[in-house]
Amino acid sequence: MAKETFTESMTVAKEPQDSKITKPKTSFIGFIADKGIFVFTGILVLIAVLFVDGFASLQNVTDVFHRAAPIGIVALGMTFVVITGNYLDLSVVAQAAAAGVILIAVSNAYNLIIAFAVAFVVAIIFALVNGIAVGYFKANAVIVTLATTYIGLGLLRLLSGGSQVFGPADGPIATFGTSKLGPFPYSAVVLVVVTLILTFVLTRTNFGFLIRSFGVNISATRLAGTNTGLIVIGAFMVTSMAAMFAGFVLAAFSNTAVSNMATGFDFQALAAIIVGGTSVFGGKGSVPRTLLGVVFVSILSNVLVLVQVSYGFQQVAIGSLIVLAVTVDALGRRVSKK
Repeated sequence: MAKETFTESMTVAKEPQDSKITKPKTSFIGFIADKGIFVFTGILVLIAVLFVDGFASLQNVTDVFHRAAPIGIVALGMTFVVITGNYLDLSVVAQAAAAGVILIAVSNAYNLIIAFAVAFVVAIIFALVNGIAVGYFKANAVIVTLATTYIGLGLLRLLSGGSQVFGPADGPIATFGTSKLGPFPYSAVVLVVVTLILTFVLTRTNFGFLIRSFGVNISATRLAGTNTGLIVIGAFMVTSMAAMFAGFVLAAFSNTAVSNMATGFDFQALAAIIVGGTSVFGGKGSVPRTLLGVVFVSILSNVLVLVQVSYGFQQVAIGSLIVLAVTVDALGRRVSKK
C-alpha cells in the first residue's frame, strides 16, 4: 500500500501542467554523467590492451579482480547508504578489520561457525548504532560513522593487543584464499555473487524500492506512511553485511588479519561508487554501476602500477578522478533541472 501511494504521489508531482511541453534533449554533460562510465571504461581497457605490456594476460586480469574483491564488496554494500542521500559509512574500515580478525582468531580458538556468528553480531551492532543515530536522531552520518570507526578500531586493538593473527596453513580460510573456480579466484566469484544478490534486493524488492524512493524524495516517502528511520537502518545493515564478507575475503588473502588491514577502504569504496555514477545527492545509482566503477578504478590502478607510476601519483590520480566525477554529477543534475 505504501509503495502504491508513493508511486501515485510521485506521478502527480512529476506530471507536467502543460501537455505541450516536450522533454528536453540530453545535454553533453548529462550524457557523461549518465553513460560516461561505460565509455571511459571501454577506452581505458582499449588503451591498456594496446599500449601496456602485460595488462591483457590472463594472470593479470584475474589478479585485478582478485585484489579488487574486498573493496568491491564494501562498495556494493555502501551503495545502498549513498543512494538514500547524503549518507556514507566511514566505519567500513573498522567493520572489515573486525570481521577479518574475528574470523581467524575465533576460528582458531573455537570453530568457523562460532566465528561467523560473532562477526555477524558485531556487524549488526555497527549497523544499529549508525542507523539509529543517523536515521532516527538525524545525526550527521560522517561524524557518526567516523566516531564508530574510532570506537571499533580502539576496541579491536584492545582485544587483539594490536597483534597480527594467523590461521592454520592447511585450514579452510587459507584454502579459500588460494583456490580458484577455473581461472577465477574464489574472491572474484564472491564479488559476482554479492553483485547479483544486491542487484536483486535493490531492484526487485519492496525494500530496494523504498531505498531509492527515500533518496529521491524523503518527504513523499514519509507522507506515504513509511518508517524512514527503518530505511536508514536497513541501508546501514546492508553495508555492514557487505563489510563483514569483505573482511572475510581480505583475511583469506594471506590467512592473516590485523586491526589496520582495511585502512583506506572507505575512500576507495566511495571512489568506486561515485565513479560508477551513483549520485552523492541520493536517488540515483545501481549495484552493477558500482561494480563497473570498481572495475574502472581497479584497472586504472593496475595500469599505473604496470607503467611504474609512483604510489603518490596514483593517489593524486584517483583523488582527481573523484573530484571530476562529483563535479560532473552536480553539473548533470543542474542541467536536468533547467
